[in-house]
Amino acid sequence: MIRKLGISILLLFLFLPLTLAQYTTETLELTIYEDGYVKVAQIITPEEYTVMVDVPLMGKNIKGLMVRNENNDPLLYKLNNSLLSIYFENASTIMVIYYTPDLTSKKGALWSVNLTSDVPITINFPENAVIVGLNTVPLKINKNKLTMPPGNISISYIIESDFPLTASYSEIPNSPSPPSSQQGTRWYLYTIPLFAILVLGGYLLFKKRSPKSAKKIVPLPLTREEFQKKIEEMDLSRDEIRVLLYLYDRGGKAPQAEIKDVLRIPKTTAWRMFKRLEEKGLIRIYKKKRENWVELVF
Repeated sequence: MIRKLGISILLLFLFLPLTLAQYTTETLELTIYEDGYVKVAQIITPEEYTVMVDVPLMGKNIKGLMVRNENNDPLLYKLNNSLLSIYFENASTIMVIYYTPDLTSKKGALWSVNLTSDVPITINFPENAVIVGLNTVPLKINKNKLTMPPGNISISYIIESDFPLTASYSEIPNSPSPPSSQQGTRWYLYTIPLFAILVLGGYLLFKKRSPKSAKKIVPLPLTREEFQKKIEEMDLSRDEIRVLLYLYDRGGKAPQAEIKDVLRIPKTTAWRMFKRLEEKGLIRIYKKKRENWVELVF
């Protein structure tokens, strides 16, 4: 009887991690693009002896999901609404990357990013973004990169190309101009001293702001199934098909560097691939701001 009890307890401890699988978030980083899409990159460390973890994602509209281990090998996963279940063996580190438009909203020229995080989170804003409202003091500021403490986070910003300013921060009277080598960081030198004013202004804006409306997505001329069938019938490589499907999932266009990074295509290979696809009339490459963009051609 005692032996059977001991075996039962041993089996309980063996299977307990399967039901209580947990993890530690090592880093959580967001990259916000000008169109409102947000790249989420999360690195987690699962507890020992676990073979599955459930990771809540920061949104329900998920694009370009990628789950890999420390060796960059893809892992099995199941996505149920915004809950990601990851299955693995002997993975010490798991990297989760995806894109979502659910974290941002826009009213007029004012963009807002709103989220809740249990850990410190790094947020990268576009180079031409100007922060106009914060609900809490950042832990760290580096140019347009903020590290925010855990909790509810609300940040308002504008894109200079969408809302031209009549005067830049460097033109504010009685404010000394920083050295030219520090021009990229000058905005926060004024944001922090004026923090109280910005918080008040942000609070008033949030009070007046209507509930987040769903983003209008321009429908593409073909369904994903029709588009996939069409390109699979062409003389295309596997990577070329992956690029075209990724562009479709991103609404038909995306930065060239983003495609290369997400799909992990070497730089020279990517350049030749984009040229081939452009010559076949499947994409067009154009300049936007200071980077190349790729757009599907139907």
